[in-house]
Amino acid sequence: MFTSYTKRFALQTKSYHHGDLRSAILNEARTILESQGEEAMTMRRIAEGIGVSAMAAYKHFANRDAILQALAIEGFNKLARVTSRARKKNKLPADAQLVAIGVAYIMHGISHPEIYRVMFGQLTSGITDAATKSAADEAYGVLCDCLRDNAEHFGFEKKEAETHAFSVWSMAHGMTSLFVEGHARTRNFKTKAQQRAVATRGAELVARGVSFRGGNGASDDR
Repeated sequence: MFTSYTKRFALQTKSYHHGDLRSAILNEARTILESQGEEAMTMRRIAEGIGVSAMAAYKHFANRDAILQALAIEGFNKLARVTSRARKKNKLPADAQLVAIGVAYIMHGISHPEIYRVMFGQLTSGITDAATKSAADEAYGVLCDCLRDNAEHFGFEKKEAETHAFSVWSMAHGMTSLFVEGHARTRNFKTKAQQRAVATRGAELVARGVSFRGGNGASDDR
């Protein structure tokens, strides 16, 4: 019986090419993470879900944390694509680009709360892993590039772009975290339309603040 069990798993493992098995592991891990949470995502459950032995999974990832790290990298890469696409859509003016990035960021985090937690959780705090840092920098770079490219419009020097980017990101990350942790639901922002509306309002206020700092915004005191 044991021999039959071993052969069955060996055959199943061989049905995957090397790269395909790694992708299958990540896909299954992501499915478990997003549907049941991080605690449910174990190496054994991932292996069982794709029909391979745990040993086969360990050939690609040293442990569960390594899979979470890979999912965090994927998360940052996807966030970079989503925000970059939002910025470039329809050749938006400078202020609208900033709003589009903010809204895309917040809505993406709301749609993938478990991945967002992994990205910014303890695993990636004080990032030292080169691949994770590179992916995180690329995502953050979309915002920095927007502000740097439009520095003249906003009224500051290009070298100040990253300082402003941190302020803008703080708003987007803060609002996203409130939604991800469920705090915003108590404020009647339960539907996607309500969430997008408040995300847009927040991003517009921040964009206006960036412009106002440079003298391009209008004051309410007239």
